[in-house]
Amino acid sequence: MEDKEKERDSFLKKAILGFFIGLAVIVPGISGSTIAIIFKLYKKILYAIAHFIKEFKYSVMFLSPIIVGAVIGVFVGFFTVQKLIDLIPFAIISLFGGLMLGAIPSLKDEVKGVEVKKYHIAFIVLGIIIPLIMTIIPILIALNSDIQENRLTINFPSFCVYLVLGFLVAATQFIPGCSATATLMALGYFMPIMRSLTLSYITNNPMILVVYLFLIIGFVVGCAVLGKLLNHLIERFKNIMYFLFIGLSLGSIICLFLNSDMLLLYQGWAKSATFPFLDVFLGVGLFIVGTIIAYELVLFMRRKGSKE
Repeated sequence: MEDKEKERDSFLKKAILGFFIGLAVIVPGISGSTIAIIFKLYKKILYAIAHFIKEFKYSVMFLSPIIVGAVIGVFVGFFTVQKLIDLIPFAIISLFGGLMLGAIPSLKDEVKGVEVKKYHIAFIVLGIIIPLIMTIIPILIALNSDIQENRLTINFPSFCVYLVLGFLVAATQFIPGCSATATLMALGYFMPIMRSLTLSYITNNPMILVVYLFLIIGFVVGCAVLGKLLNHLIERFKNIMYFLFIGLSLGSIICLFLNSDMLLLYQGWAKSATFPFLDVFLGVGLFIVGTIIAYELVLFMRRKGSKE
């Protein structure tokens, strides 16, 4: 009886984790891999993916509830976020930034007791710099073109870009602290992709389905390659990798507020006759709330882990 209850709890735990991973694909600021670390399932997921062929039955049984939860999370996240970002963009981004900040202690737990050396700090700094570079380049392009709204183009060079984007989104699902949406926002592709995911847009632009296909192919290839690679790197260089992840988390938070999509919003504020006090003050409040919620989840899982 106890085994059945444990099995049911394990299935539910993995399904909930999958739901958050699905949300992470759509929702800025939520890192699926950070949630996996909080739930103490991150290394098991990497193992299941890295040994998918060799241990096929175990991998399928382990990953199935996570995949089911992820599909549900994608749909829920898409319909919710699309509406909220149109209504109060800065406030919603602030909430997600707070969620990222509050989850960082779960990464620190992985290197608890490790003597911090100069090269560890160097990897934190490197982690901060990487997303900032990814953000600055599209911003410079946007500034040189008067910050025009980004649109999805449909041609062969663009298809290669979408393959890379799919690969990068897959990477964010394995690299703690990185958000798929934050990465897409940094590169200026989040809003165009979100706006294209409507029946009317697809009907009027059927070739957009080819864009989605290339994104999916890039994502699948990325999962296969990076799952195995990161499993190997964490086994060999665990401490270095987690210090890098902490830096990536901090850099991604900055990039949520500093990217070409947000520049369009700030430009609108500058042109407006009235300052958007409601959106800004609501954003500050939601940032604090998001930080508290994520940190409370970390504390809850710590307590649960100590009991177990």
